[in-house]
Amino acid sequence: MGLSETIVAAIIGALATMATAIVQLVRNRAPSDGRPKPKKSRMRSALATIALMIGCIVGGYAWSALRAVSAKEELTATMQTEFTRQFSEFAAKQSQAAAAANGSTISASNHGAGSAEALVQLPPCRITAQSADAGPITCNENLAQKVALCAAIPARAETSKVRLQARVPKSEAPWVERDAGAPTLGSLHVGSAASESPVDPELRSVCLDVANWSVEDTLAVRVIVDYDFAPPTATELTAAAPGGATL
Repeated sequence: MGLSETIVAAIIGALATMATAIVQLVRNRAPSDGRPKPKKSRMRSALATIALMIGCIVGGYAWSALRAVSAKEELTATMQTEFTRQFSEFAAKQSQAAAAANGSTISASNHGAGSAEALVQLPPCRITAQSADAGPITCNENLAQKVALCAAIPARAETSKVRLQARVPKSEAPWVERDAGAPTLGSLHVGSAASESPVDPELRSVCLDVANWSVEDTLAVRVIVDYDFAPPTATELTAAAPGGATL
């Protein structure tokens, strides 16, 4: 068990005080001129020495407690300063991220292409215990872990490509991408087509059904939706152009 420096100092001080008091007690009990000291005098010396020992022990403990409180206050102040610094850095990063998001939104409104992605981890099939003579363990549609993986894109954008990638999570293996239109990617089963639905006036979701048929591996699955904006129509250009009439 580790002891703090203040407690160690208090223990050393108490031991030194006790040693000094014991030596003093022994000296007081021994006669200096060959004549025994009265019993009452010896008793007073013993009580004084004991009182000195108790006072030193209490003083050492009080000093140790005072140092502990001071160290706690210093630690609290340091933690508060560090927390304030980290919060300031986090607020600055959030502001930068918001500014970047605003910039990407502006570029999208100006008919710029972009992409959105979503990520999920699918555990292996929910296989219950079976007897050894039942054959190899297999997965089926009812046991497979499935989910609709959705990415949000601007409502005015047009979906140009939906890509699906998978790999074993927490590994150095690269992402493996599904061939266009393939129904499977290893043990990952993929829906026939992506579905789209509005989220709000500014966004809509592009979803792809995926299911993990592996009986052993958890899979990290990522869908990437590439989108673009249609060129402005003649009506939009006419509406955006300034009028030639002047007052």
